[in-house]
Amino acid sequence: MKIVLTMILTIFSVITYGQVDSTYQIDKELQDCLNSSENYTTKGMTDCVSTATEKWDTELNKAYKELLDLLTTEQKEKLKIAQREWIEYRDKEIEFSNQLYYDMQGTMWIPVAAQTKLDLTRKRTIELESYIANLTIDK
Repeated sequence: MKIVLTMILTIFSVITYGQVDSTYQIDKELQDCLNSSENYTTKGMTDCVSTATEKWDTELNKAYKELLDLLTTEQKEKLKIAQREWIEYRDKEIEFSNQLYYDMQGTMWIPVAAQTKLDLTRKRTIELESYIANLTIDK
């Protein structure tokens, strides 16, 4: 069972992170955590994913604040609306994912469900950082 769960998370991580330049320290730390033999358990893997999610959330908040500082008043209002709606979307997507995976048989789906929040948070952070990069390209 441990081997199957490890394989699922490894494949999921490769699919998720293998298609982008994985230069983010958080991704490297997550992969190291998942590769650690002490984390070859459902709890260990879930803890790795949760820790990475918290780190991405911190980065998301930093990027959001930094982006707000670069925008006009009108742009700030649009970003605030978009962010509120993204949070609503994220929460509904996590709710669906949790229901889907928790209804499936086996504890191996618990870390997979946790991965949903990580993926959504990571993607949004990178989107916000991309806006910042585009706005500061000539500075």
